[in-house]
Parts: sequence; C-alpha cells; structure tokens
Amino acid sequence: MFRLQQDRLGPERLADEAELKAWVEEQTGQSIASWRRISGGNRCHSWAIEFSVPSVQPLYLRYQPPRPSSAEPYTVWREARIYEALKETDVTAPRLCAVHPEHQAILTELRPGRADYRSLNDESERQSIALEFVEAIAQLHRTPFPVAAIPGLTELMSIADCVRDELKIWRAMYAETAMPDPLIEFAMDWLEDNVPEPAGRPVLVHGDAGPGNFLFQNGHMTALLDWELAHPGDPMEDLAWFSMRSVMEPVPDFAAAILHYQAAGGAVLDLARIHYHRVFVSTRVVIIRHRNVTGQPGNSIISRALNRRLLVDALAEASGVTLLQSPPLEAAPTPRTELYDGVIASLREEIATATNDPHIIAASKNNAKVLKYLREADRLGALVCQRELADLSALLGSPLPSVEDGRAQLIAGLRDRNIPFDTALRFFAQRVANDAQMAALASGGLASRKLPSLDSLEGKK
Repeated sequence: MFRLQQDRLGPERLADEAELKAWVEEQTGQSIASWRRISGGNRCHSWAIEFSVPSVQPLYLRYQPPRPSSAEPYTVWREARIYEALKETDVTAPRLCAVHPEHQAILTELRPGRADYRSLNDESERQSIALEFVEAIAQLHRTPFPVAAIPGLTELMSIADCVRDELKIWRAMYAETAMPDPLIEFAMDWLEDNVPEPAGRPVLVHGDAGPGNFLFQNGHMTALLDWELAHPGDPMEDLAWFSMRSVMEPVPDFAAAILHYQAAGGAVLDLARIHYHRVFVSTRVVIIRHRNVTGQPGNSIISRALNRRLLVDALAEASGVTLLQSPPLEAAPTPRTELYDGVIASLREEIATATNDPHIIAASKNNAKVLKYLREADRLGALVCQRELADLSALLGSPLPSVEDGRAQLIAGLRDRNIPFDTALRFFAQRVANDAQMAALASGGLASRKLPSLDSLEGKK
C-alpha cells in the first residue's frame, strides 16, 4: 500500500538521486532493482523504476528541481493535485502513488508504451492511435470533477472566466521577463479582446494534449501523460493543442480525428473557438521560448522561428485576415559560408559517426543546427535588419534611427491601439517569414510545416 503525501509550500533545496531513491523505497517498502533516467518533459527529471520483487508495479518518478520564484504556477505539486483528481475516474492516466513532502517530486504508475509517435511508419496504425487519443480526451471532457479538486476552479466560474484567468497567468509570465516583444503584446491584446463566451460548464483541460504526451503500445494508446499545464477551461483548447502538437508529429487524417472526438462523446465542435485557442496555444509556446527556460540552443532557434510563424498564421486564420506570401530574401554567400559548410560537414560526417554515445551525437546535431543558423544569419542578417527598419519606418510613418527604437515605438503604438490590426499583422507576417528563412537550413522539414487545416470541417459538425 502506497502512502500519499500531501503537498505543502516551503523552501526547496536540490535533491540528489540517493535521497530520491531512499524516499521511493520508504514509500513502497521495496528495494529498487532498476533506476533508469528517461525523458521527463518540461524542465523535469524523470526515472523509470523497477523493484526487486518482479510482481511489484514499476513506477515513474518525476522531479522538478528548484526554480526561482515566478508568476508561473505550473509545478509538479500542482500536477499531483490533477493526478489525485483523476484517480477515481475512467480517464486514461497513470495512477498517483505518492507526493514528496519537501521536494517537487511525485511517484506514479509506469504505464507500458512509448511516446515517439512520429517514429511510426504505418499510417493506419498512427491514425488508429490518434482516434484512441481523441476518445480519451473526449472521456476527460465529459468527466465531472468536484470543484475543489481542480486548481483554479470555483463554483460560479464560466468557461470564459477560466480562459481569462489563464490569460492573466500567461500575461504575468511574459511581463516578468522584462523583455518587451511586439508580437507577444499583439497576440495577448487580441486574445484578451476576443475571449469566446460559450455556454456550458468548464471542463478539465489537459493543457498540452497531443502526440508526444501520450503512450502507445501494440497499436493502442495506453496513457495520457504530462498533466503539468492542466486547468479548468474550454474543451476546444485541447483540440487546439492537438493541432499544435500535430505540426511536429503529424496525424495522417487530422480532420477525421477531430470529427471522431465529437462522435466519441466529446463537446460539440466549435471551429471559431478552436481557431481562438490555436492563437492562445501558439502564444503560450512563444512565451515559453521567450522566457528561455528549456531546450538546447539549436532546437531553441528552430522552435522560436517555427512557433512565431505558426502564431501569425493562427492569428490570420482566427481573424479572417488574408496574408500574402512575400518572395524570399536574396543574398550571395559570404566569404565565411564555405567555412561554415566545412564545419557542419565535419560534425555530420566525422564527429557524429565516430561514436555511439547518444549525448555526443545529440550535441553534434544541436551544434550543427546552430552553425546552420549562423551561416544564414551571416548571409541574410544585415538584409533582414534593413528590411525590418524600412518596414517599421513605413508602419510608424517616419524614418527611424534603429530597429530597437522602432520596436519600442511599435509596442507603444500597439498598446495605445493606434495601429490597425490587419496592418500590424501583415508587418509581423513579414518579420516571421524573414526569421523563418534564416532558420530554414537548421529547421529541415519543419521549415515548411503548418497547422493542420480546419477548412474541411466546415459544415461537418
């Protein structure tokens, strides 16, 4: 029998593995036979644990190291409250076993399966698993929870109230960076001005639902994972997250999966709300990258370019603004281009192939991405700055001394609502297109990925 500890607030110190192992053995009354580090998601360390007695359920330990005080409320202890709320339901989630009383650490069941959805080559298998995933999300959305069980929920809150609460959280998380960003300001203003007001009660939203955050085995989904961002809100938000995560790990027939969600007992589809939440989801991801809290430099470069482009696309679709595709910038190689190419080739053909060490291979690939970006920044960077300065001057109506000065004036104009929405959006579309071009060589196939189209769903709800 596992003893469930209650979380409490208090000072944290870094836990070492020996301390965590001792706690696991104390909680289970079992000796650890296998302690294997695995991917733990957003800033967390995680281990798969097996015990000396083979019949004892393997467990999953998720530990969040101490972090500075922040406006961000999403912690492992908070996630534990979500797992506790899920324990007596039919939602396909691991069972919570214990919560550490001092450290941000939880023990859950280790469900069978893997999370690398993109590695599946059989499209029919991928589609079948995607359908089971939306069935699980539909089950989540129709499951009633006691109000007190869900962090942030009160009895009289509407769906719109919950969305506004989330907007306040993410506005604060952005603001505490003290690094103004015109696109984030623009997106947050639009989100706050356009909160949907649907009827119905809030549901428990997973908050990061989609490929990569569920397990599957033998052609079937086995568990929904990573409940850190779960909150009360609009069921359409999880479909927006599914859409976003499908950019990285595509679903063969995304529209069919969305329709299956409703057929499986999920909420009635509302495409306008899905479009709204695609903007909010994209804004969250851009803010996470703006806070620079996770990721290798190469992946951060790619993620920043991709997600800022997706945010502009989502804003255009949600607002009905048509964006024209501008031609790519043209610039000749520089005297350093050949040098970059030589180092990149060496990383790929000599260093990465000379070892079986996965950490060295991963570091080589990451460094190659950085160098590919620097190669293009060296070639295109000055032209990108010139274009942005010219566009800022045209947008603001007067010549500007620098890009930095122009961005500051742009933020002031956005805050004062002096710039028409469609004009500003087209300006941002040009910016993200230029940034995406500089990151394209590093991004590979992601450079051309888009949010799955919802057009075919019109009239099929």
